[in-house]
Amino acid sequence: MRFFFRLNSLVLLSLPLLLSGCASQPTEESISAHIRFYSINDFDQLAELSLVPGREEPGCHDMPLDLNVHRVAQIGFSRCQLFTDDTCSANAAIQMRWTGKRSRTDENKNQPTVTITEGALWQIHGQRETEVGSWRCDVED
Repeated sequence: MRFFFRLNSLVLLSLPLLLSGCASQPTEESISAHIRFYSINDFDQLAELSLVPGREEPGCHDMPLDLNVHRVAQIGFSRCQLFTDDTCSANAAIQMRWTGKRSRTDENKNQPTVTITEGALWQIHGQRETEVGSWRCDVED
C-alpha cells in the first residue's frame, strides 16, 4: 500500500513539470524553413514526397526524378516557385493557386500565381497534378 501511495505522490509532483515543458513555446532555431511536396492517388489521399533532397535550403534545386505534384506547403521562405524543367527557367514556371481563405495581406493568395508564399494549401492551378522538374525558394534579403 505504501508503494502505491509513494508512486501516486511521485506522479502528482512530477505532473506540473511535465505540463510546463509541453506548454513552452518553440524557439526560433527549432522552426526551420522547408518546402514539402504532395502527390494524390485515385482515392484523393495525399502522400508526402519526403525523399526530396535540399528541401530546407534556399536556391534552385532539381527534383531527383520528375515527380507528379498535387499540393505544396512551404514554411519559412519568403517565396518559392516550381518549374517543369530542371534549370529553374522563368519561362517554365508552374502556376499555383491558394485553396485556403482569401487573404487581405497577400495578393498571391487571391489569384493564380507562379510565386507561392508561406502556407500549406498551394495546389497546381488548372490541373490535378503536374510533373515538377525543379523548384526555387528564396529568403528575405
